Amino acid sequence: MRSILEKINFKLNIRGQLTLQVLLLVGFLFMFFSVSIYFFSKLYLEKRFYKKLQDRALTTSSLFFDFQANNIEIQKIVENTEREYLNEEVISIIDIKRNLFVFSNNFKKEEFHRLLLVRIDPNTSVGNASLGAYKMAYLKIKDNSGEYWVMVSAVDKIGEEALADLKNILFIMSIVALLFIGFLGWYLANKALAPISDIIQQLDQIFPKNISKRIIHTNFGDEIGQMAETINKLLHRAENAVFTQKMFVANISHELKNPLTKIFTQIELLEMKYKNFPEFHEQIVSLREDTLKLNHLTHSLLQLANIFSDENALPLTEIRLDEVVFDAVSEFKKWNSNKNIEIDLENFPEDEKHLIVNGNEEALKVVFKNLIDNACKFSSNQTAFLNISIKQNEVKIDIINDGIPIPENELTRIFQPFYRSDSTARGKTGHGVGLAIVKQIVELHHGRIEVLPLTSGNLFEVSIPNLFF
Repeated sequence: MRSILEKINFKLNIRGQLTLQVLLLVGFLFMFFSVSIYFFSKLYLEKRFYKKLQDRALTTSSLFFDFQANNIEIQKIVENTEREYLNEEVISIIDIKRNLFVFSNNFKKEEFHRLLLVRIDPNTSVGNASLGAYKMAYLKIKDNSGEYWVMVSAVDKIGEEALADLKNILFIMSIVALLFIGFLGWYLANKALAPISDIIQQLDQIFPKNISKRIIHTNFGDEIGQMAETINKLLHRAENAVFTQKMFVANISHELKNPLTKIFTQIELLEMKYKNFPEFHEQIVSLREDTLKLNHLTHSLLQLANIFSDENALPLTEIRLDEVVFDAVSEFKKWNSNKNIEIDLENFPEDEKHLIVNGNEEALKVVFKNLIDNACKFSSNQTAFLNISIKQNEVKIDIINDGIPIPENELTRIFQPFYRSDSTARGKTGHGVGLAIVKQIVELHHGRIEVLPLTSGNLFEVSIPNLFF
């Protein structure tokens, strides 16, 4: 039974597992008692039937040997007694020495009783035997004329019918009991897990929306109460950590942005001043590019930290996702005029309501600009292909490029902060932060982002839930 549970448990939740365990345990016990009742009832009925056959054999031997009744008188007595119990009854008295039937209520069955003679133990004087549905009791009688076997055989139809009825009753009771046990097990499991379900619902309302709240439980003395108290302590530590992170992001944002902006401005002035001095101008241009990279990295890190620390940093409103995509393409082209973007509108929906989502326009622009930038950067021809379509209740944006496919073993890692693929990112500028920001923003919109390597290139699929599908 344990191996069965191990095979099934991984598909069931705890409530289902507890119900199944109770059902199997109680069901096994119930089936054990049902089989025991049937088995002992069968033994009792067989014992009672053999007792009737033995009594019948004793009665016949008394009539034949003690009272010297003739065959006709014995036949009448046999026919008038126990007829309702002994079906297909055959009584025989056999002279052992001569191997001769001296009495039989049915001489047509002599051959049948000769077959049963083989099953008689000659060393016993009283015993039972069976052949198919027939049961037999036998006695060895000794008198002055010799030794005789008194054999009585019959079919226990009443016992068989009683066992059949008992089997049907036990089967029906087992089905009803298993259904009742299953329902009772589910009810008890549901009642036992109700406090845990309540804690889960409270946690869903607390984190990360209102981390200052705490779990309320009626009894902090039991095991579930102790778990709730431990979670409250964890929430307290998490609240302090989030507060510290928010303060850090707010302070570092100011401390880093202003100096970097001043440095970049001063470098631009130096670039203009020493424009006619090649020996200085080349180094100043290189310094400006490094400062721009540092500025971009700092902005990305602050943006990533801000998104991770505060879900409310992205207020959501009703927007048209196609307009966000077009704006993102337009803004990207301003600073990257040498890169190409092709938009496929073949699957564009006719009803504009299908394009409305609950989202943050600026954050989604960051998503698409990052994905477009990556598509162009890792493309063999500096081109990104976009496709806007509707799939069930989602707006789907596909960003495709023609380049080196991302290896299968790296698909789950490319969204990790600071991870860069050795096979596709070698020789390309970047910091490995953009896709981490993209994934977090998409998930805050309750959407999905998937990567599908193509024969030549990669497909990034962004799906955002539609409001009016």
